[in-house]
Amino acid sequence: MFEYVNEYNMHVHSSLRGKTPQERFFSEPDRIRRIAQEKIERSFLLEIDRHVSSDGVISINNVLYEVPYQFADKKVSVRYTPDMKEIYIVCGDDLIPIAKLNKHDNSKIKRKIHLTGGDE
Repeated sequence: MFEYVNEYNMHVHSSLRGKTPQERFFSEPDRIRRIAQEKIERSFLLEIDRHVSSDGVISINNVLYEVPYQFADKKVSVRYTPDMKEIYIVCGDDLIPIAKLNKHDNSKIKRKIHLTGGDE
């Protein structure tokens, strides 16, 4: 496939007035927009939806991850690299990094308890 694309881009085209696609592309460098590598990488993240448990945990491929407590009991979108080295919660235009669950540390987080029923 690469050979075909390379040959095509190096072949003179009459519709390009005798130029190759590569020559035509680079003939107006001021029109070429550069995109930051970070933006490119974030554009190709995988995405799934998950429900965050009441203790701020989600599961992806049977691995538990800690999520900021503000997302407890909510549905979130999660973006991640295919190798699972970078995992983020989507919050508007921001990506909030998350990490694997540390069960010991998670057990020490103070949480609000909501009681139902009775007179208030």
